[in-house]
Amino acid sequence: MRDALAIAAVVVSHNSEDDLPSCLDALLAADGVQKVVVVDNRSRDRSREVVRAYDDSRVRLIDEEVNTGFAGGCNRGYRELADGHRVLAFLNPDVGVEPSCLRRAAHVLADDEGLGAVAPRLMRSDGTTVDSVGQRLKPVTLEVCDRGYGQPLSDDLLRPNPVLAPCGALAVFRTAALSEIADVLGPWAQHYFCFWEDLEIGWRLANRGWRIRSCPEAVATHGRGAGAAEGRGPLRWRRPPELEACILSNRWMTLARHLHPLDLLPRLPLLLMWDMGLLAAGAARRPALVGHLRRRWPMVRREWRGRSRFSRRRLHELV
Repeated sequence: MRDALAIAAVVVSHNSEDDLPSCLDALLAADGVQKVVVVDNRSRDRSREVVRAYDDSRVRLIDEEVNTGFAGGCNRGYRELADGHRVLAFLNPDVGVEPSCLRRAAHVLADDEGLGAVAPRLMRSDGTTVDSVGQRLKPVTLEVCDRGYGQPLSDDLLRPNPVLAPCGALAVFRTAALSEIADVLGPWAQHYFCFWEDLEIGWRLANRGWRIRSCPEAVATHGRGAGAAEGRGPLRWRRPPELEACILSNRWMTLARHLHPLDLLPRLPLLLMWDMGLLAAGAARRPALVGHLRRRWPMVRREWRGRSRFSRRRLHELV
């Protein structure tokens, strides 16, 4: 019988040589971690050499020939580990787990069979600022909202609360829940590449009846903003335009997949104005955004045409 409290971890890496040592050291020192798979998405730095230098049988490197993004890397790790572990953690290389973090998350999943995933408490590197304690949707604009983002820790954030999804920087899942929604590639929406893939998978689990809650006793540190340029303003403005295109197009695909018609119709005028504003602001800052969105538009159209593939629940029923 598989140990219900044993954890396998998937780290998705791309040009992450500076972050990988602290991430892997923390995972290997953490309670209950039996296996760590690093999926390297065609790094151009020494990321692969960093992983190969670990003399620990629990660590395995998967060297991908094509960069399939965070979603593709998670799927690759899932295919490697799903058959042997009841609990799977997926994380970015700029995350450092505390020794008890993943074991605490696994305990919560073991104690409640209706939970498909838990959202650990992610803190910034200063140790006092919250990064995320799970994700929800903003009620009006339906943008992703990380609970506690950029705020000091509060009593509410220290209590377990229902959430729609864990932040993808560190998400802990029941393998059986992921297997229920997986296709041939895995449970993550591979064509998303990166951004919104964490909210989408949580929403998909919720539509299938799985619950997700925050797990504030499971603590890790997150660097936040890897790959973004220095400066002020929203992170999406400081990322390459091809990634901003992922943020916008993946949002549209997620709403197409999962927003119930009775929630969509009354919000449609506002959502159209909001998203046209996002698009106009992004294109004014960087005209190259339009070309990247044009290339992703066929995927958006396919999602809207294929809405019937997905079961949906009303927003008030989700969290």
